[in-house]
Amino acid sequence: VILHPDKFKPIIGDKSVPSLQARLKVIRAANSTMTDNQIKNQIVATVRNFFDVATFEFGETFYFTELASAIHMDLSTEISSVVMVPLMSTSQFGDLLQVFAREDEIIYPDIGVEDIDIVSGFTPTNLRING
Repeated sequence: VILHPDKFKPIIGDKSVPSLQARLKVIRAANSTMTDNQIKNQIVATVRNFFDVATFEFGETFYFTELASAIHMDLSTEISSVVMVPLMSTSQFGDLLQVFAREDEIIYPDIGVEDIDIVSGFTPTNLRING
């Protein structure tokens, strides 16, 4: 018998390595009836559910487009758009659209409401677009 320990690979929050830390930027829908905190709490719940160990496997690659789709499905009348913006100073928008895991790693979210910003629109500054 060979024991091979598995590893968790956190993304988004403070427990993540700097290159995987990010914030979610959300534009609320014009006809939204939820408060900002309600939207943030629902997004946290959706993200955690998306990464449920019963559905997310070791070695599976994370694609932000799939997560964004899940968030939009759960909050279809409350938000207009959601993006993930890396925090590392040398990173820029788009760098975390895909995160790879080794066969002994499983990606999980270290996320709380403090990792989500409600914004009125996307700008080069809040998206961290270098150019």
